[in-house]
Amino acid sequence: MKSIFAALLGLLLFAPMASADDYMSADDVTALFTNKTFDGIYLPKDKTFKAFEAADGTHNVVYPNGKKSKGRKWFVNDQGQHCTTHKKKKEPRCSFIKDAGNGVYHKINNAGAHTHTMRNFRDGNQL
Repeated sequence: MKSIFAALLGLLLFAPMASADDYMSADDVTALFTNKTFDGIYLPKDKTFKAFEAADGTHNVVYPNGKKSKGRKWFVNDQGQHCTTHKKKKEPRCSFIKDAGNGVYHKINNAGAHTHTMRNFRDGNQL
């Protein structure tokens, strides 16, 4: 009985952790974002935004207050992570993409934390 309980406890402890198999491939990430507008939430600060990822690598973001990003880029790295640049950051911020179902996607950072929720992907620049 103890071994069954220990096995079940182990499953429960590790079930929420995402594995590499849970993440989308580089090709799928590229197809999801290229020439798409989407709605997002940056979870650590509970900030909403709309973004457009152009085929030339331009990353445009518009916030609810009307503020727009400038000079940002996006790309998919060799690990299949969606990466974005920011003028205040030296290095791009790269995250794995997980398909959560029903048109919802999660960005998962290298530490395994869910940082963004994205949905409502649509064709073209609709900012």
